[in-house]
Amino acid sequence: MTPLPYGHLNILTFDIEDWYHINYPQLDFTVYDKEEDHSLLFSAVKKILSFLKEKNTKATFFILGRIAEKKPEMVLSIAEDGHEVALHGYEHYLLKDIGKEQFKRETEKCIKIFEGITGKIPKGFRAPSWSATPWLFGILKEMGFEYDASVFPVKTPLYGIPDAPRHPFFIDGNLFEIPTSVYRLSGKNMGFSGGIFFKIFPWMVIKKAISKIKGEGLPLIFFFHPWDFWDRPGNLPGFKTRFMFDLKIGNIEKRFLRLIDNISMVPIASALKDLKKGAQIVSSSKFQVPS
Repeated sequence: MTPLPYGHLNILTFDIEDWYHINYPQLDFTVYDKEEDHSLLFSAVKKILSFLKEKNTKATFFILGRIAEKKPEMVLSIAEDGHEVALHGYEHYLLKDIGKEQFKRETEKCIKIFEGITGKIPKGFRAPSWSATPWLFGILKEMGFEYDASVFPVKTPLYGIPDAPRHPFFIDGNLFEIPTSVYRLSGKNMGFSGGIFFKIFPWMVIKKAISKIKGEGLPLIFFFHPWDFWDRPGNLPGFKTRFMFDLKIGNIEKRFLRLIDNISMVPIASALKDLKKGAQIVSSSKFQVPS
């Protein structure tokens, strides 16, 4: 099988959300939004920016609109360091729960918020918890977005579209889609490029996944969160919620630094032209997008 032409591309992304943004089970974020000033979040973002500056590395930051609204200085610090600012939705609710019309209203609001802070309109989007819906891609195209990164071709109890392509593609011939990297093993896709996967797998497994993906000519797309870089106790209701919280919080600083020491990475915006080269048109009917 001939390798695809993307093996030289290594992309670094961050989803900027706070410690309580848990969707499984879904929390009502309003109480936390009122009480949280996002100061610890900003501290973690400053730490990330410091790491990236030291390594001369740029990244894409998918940022919640509500956080940008409350902490515009954080968004500005990211943009002023030369990173790409992209959209992660207004609040961290699953798209199926807020619906098409509310999503459109909130996205229009976000565009104004980000343009007011940075002077630029975001060109990229990633849904909270990769909660892509069948209507998402058409709306993003209508609203002028250049790409989406909401497809995670993996099956977990929480999210994922396991039968989606693992390579970049134009969905229904319109919006450009950049799936998160997964590792193909025994006929199944496995996550490794961020989140709980990056925390639990030994470094040798991560290296093997990277090597295999490079061999296939696929781009490497890693994702991280500010809460990957702190150990914060939380006060969340219910056993299941606390369990999910304990799973996601955990400092991976040393492992992250090892990664960016070994692999030169860029933001999506810098790689977009190369990602689009030879990209195929894929119908959304070819894979099962959760409705």
